[in-house]
Amino acid sequence: MSKARILAVDDQRYFRELIEGLLDDEGYDVQTTASGEEALHLLERQDFDVVITDLVMPGIDGVELVRRIRERLPEQPVVMVTGVVDVNTAVDAMKQGATDYILKPFDRAALTGSIDRILQQCRLRDEHARLIEENLEFMGVLSLMERAHGLFSTLSVEPLAERIVEGLCLETQAESGVLWVAEDPGRGKLERVGARGLVRIAQEPESVELAEVQAAWCPGISTARSVLAKMPEDVSGGEALYLPIRAGGMTLGILRLSGKLDREYFDPSDRALAEKFCEFAGVAMHNAMRFRALERRSLRDPETRAYSQAYFEDAVRNEIQKANRFGHRFSIIRVDIEGWTGEDAPDANDREVVEAARRVEGALRATDVLATGDEGAFLLLLPQTDALGAGVLSQRIRTAFAALWEGTEAPAARIASTTFPVDGTQLESLQTVLDDRIEQTGTSLLALRPEWRRSQAIDPMFDCMLELGTIEPVEAEGQIMRFVLEDVVRRPADRGVLFLSPGVRWLPDVLEVLHEMQGHYCRSEIILLAEGEERESNPHVTWVSKSGLDSRRPFLVYFGDGPAYAMVGQLKLAAARAAIFQSSDRALVEFLAFELGRELEIVLSI
Repeated sequence: MSKARILAVDDQRYFRELIEGLLDDEGYDVQTTASGEEALHLLERQDFDVVITDLVMPGIDGVELVRRIRERLPEQPVVMVTGVVDVNTAVDAMKQGATDYILKPFDRAALTGSIDRILQQCRLRDEHARLIEENLEFMGVLSLMERAHGLFSTLSVEPLAERIVEGLCLETQAESGVLWVAEDPGRGKLERVGARGLVRIAQEPESVELAEVQAAWCPGISTARSVLAKMPEDVSGGEALYLPIRAGGMTLGILRLSGKLDREYFDPSDRALAEKFCEFAGVAMHNAMRFRALERRSLRDPETRAYSQAYFEDAVRNEIQKANRFGHRFSIIRVDIEGWTGEDAPDANDREVVEAARRVEGALRATDVLATGDEGAFLLLLPQTDALGAGVLSQRIRTAFAALWEGTEAPAARIASTTFPVDGTQLESLQTVLDDRIEQTGTSLLALRPEWRRSQAIDPMFDCMLELGTIEPVEAEGQIMRFVLEDVVRRPADRGVLFLSPGVRWLPDVLEVLHEMQGHYCRSEIILLAEGEERESNPHVTWVSKSGLDSRRPFLVYFGDGPAYAMVGQLKLAAARAAIFQSSDRALVEFLAFELGRELEIVLSI
C-alpha cells in the first residue's frame, strides 16, 4: 500500500520523470500531468494527498493553479517548485494558499522532507478534527443522558408526556411533536397527551387506535425503533419521524416529530438520538403508569370503587392543564342524595351507598372519574365534555337511580354541573359555582313543584308556569326570541340546544333571524317547531312540523354552555299585554330541555 497519492504538474518532461522516480522509490503513488488544465480535470475525478506544481508554466501557471485548486478544494495541500530568481513570486503563491515551496534544483531529501511535513500536518489536522467530533458527540450523548434521566423525576403521566415531546424536539431540532399514549399498558386505544411547537391541535386526533397507526400512518412501526413516513394529508405535507414508546414488549404510545429547524429531513444521527431517548422514555412512562394504577388503587374505595376527594382534586388540576393546552372543555358533576349527610348518614360500605355508587359508575364512560366528596356527595370528572354533555350524563344518573329505588320511596337527589372554562378556570372557582348550583337546586321551582317531574305532558306544565308569570307587553315575546337566537350566533364556541316554538305571531321574525344566520358558524342545535311551514335549509336547524305539543304557543328553552333560559307565552291573546313566564332556573331549564327532547324524539348527545 502506498504512503500517499501525489499529483506532479510540470510542463517539462525531465522534471516530471525526476519527481515520479524519486517519490516512487520512497513508496508514493505518483501521477503526473504536463499542464494546469489537465491537473484540474484530474482533481475533479480523483483524490490526491499532495499536489506538486511548477511555478512557471504556459497557460495556467503555478499561482493561478493554486488559486483554482483552493476554490474547489480548500483543504488540498499544494507544494510550489520554483527557481531561486522566482522566490518572491513563490511567496505570493504561498499567500494564495500554497502549503510549501522548494527550489530548483532539488534533491530527494528536500522533496520528501516537504511531503513528509505536509502529510504529518494533515494527520494532525485530521486527528484534531476527529477529537473535536468525538468531543461533540460525547457532549451530545451527555446532554441526551441528562435530559433522559430528567424524565424519571416525575411520576405523573401528563407532565411526563410533555417532557418527552420537549426533549425529543430539542434533541432532533424538530419544529413540532405530538404524543399519543395508552390509558393503561396493553390498551389499543391511544389518547393525545402531549404536543409542542408548530402543531395545529384542532387537526390532530384526540384518540387513535394503535392498530390504525401501525397500518395507516407508519407501516412497520410495530417492529422498528423508528419509521420515516409521510404525514397525514389533513395535517400537513412533508415527512415525519414516528417513534414508538415501548416497555416490556408493550407499545405504550406513538410519538410523531415533524419539521426541521436546520434542514428538510431527519438524518441517521437524529434517528439514533431519538431512538435512544425513547428507550428511557418507555421506562419512565411505564413507571408513571404503574404509579398511577397504584395510586388509584390506594385512593379508591374497594366497595364503591370511588376515588377519594384528594385524588379527584388532583385529577381536576391535571385536566385543567390539558384543557388549557389543547383547548378542551370538561365538566364536573356533583350528586347529593337527601339523608346521606350529617350524623345519620349511611356508612360508605352500606349496601345502598355501594349500589348507588355502582349505578352512577355504570352511567359513566371509561374516561370519567367517580369520587366521593364531603358529606357523602358523589363527584364526577367528565373529560372533554361540555355543559350539554354533562346534562346528558346527569339524565343517565337520574334514570339509574329511578331503577335502583323503583317501587320504594326514593330519596331526592340533587344533581348540578359546572364546565371549564365557561364557569371558571381554576379548581376553586369551579367548586364555588358547583356548590352554588347545588344550593340552587334546593330552591328551584322544580324542587318546589315536585309534581312537574312526574308529569307526562308538557303543555299543562306550561300552563302552570304561566300562572307564575308577569304581565308584559306582547311584543316582549318576539324581542326575547330574536335576542336569544342572535345570542346563539354571538357565542359560536358554546354548544347547547335551543327549543323554539314561535307560534304564528312570531314566525316571520324567527325566519328572518335564521336567514341572517346563514353562513355563520354555530355549535348549538336549534329545534324549531313550525307546523306546516316551508323549511329553509340551515345545517344548525332541525324542523319539527308535527308533534304532540300545541304549536300555537310561543316558547323557547335554551340549555348548554352559558346561561340557561326558558320563556313561555300565551296560547291566545286577548289584549296588548299578557302573562309571560321567564326563568334562568338552571335545574328547571335542564329538565325542560330533556323533557322536550323526549317528547319530540330528539336525541341529545354528549
